[in-house]
Amino acid sequence: MLTHRVSVAMLAVALSASAPALAKELFIADLSGDQEVPAAISTPTSGKFHIQFNKDYTEAEFTLRVDDGDQLFMAHLHCAPVGSNGPVVVWLAGQHPPPGGWNVDGKWIGNTILNNSNIVNTACGADLAGLAAAMRAGGVYVNVHSRANPAGEIRGQIVP
Repeated sequence: MLTHRVSVAMLAVALSASAPALAKELFIADLSGDQEVPAAISTPTSGKFHIQFNKDYTEAEFTLRVDDGDQLFMAHLHCAPVGSNGPVVVWLAGQHPPPGGWNVDGKWIGNTILNNSNIVNTACGADLAGLAAAMRAGGVYVNVHSRANPAGEIRGQIVP
């Protein structure tokens, strides 16, 4: 009977230790012009960003939705807390935009996979695990740029 209790206890410890590794981690951001820094932007454009990391943080799948977006030409992940600007760490869109940009009203980029090679600046970490840790700490935001507001049309801090 004692052996059975020890086995059950060991199994419970093993399962609880492995549970976080089995879970996929999801982060989201709501984007609006009033979150732009150094000053809010008055715009009808809004957006939503979702990113989900696989269990070992070697890949992440993201979707960026923008509503009422005119002449958009770039979107990035930046490394900085709320109220601060920071460097681009991952390009989401716009490395080769059309001259007038994109007019977007709905899903702009969907079901796109990132891996460690997509990190262009290590300010938030050298790999996706580091990027996820920076997101957990409130240090990463999404910024969508337009021809009318090249420094940023809408922005949103990424949260778990």
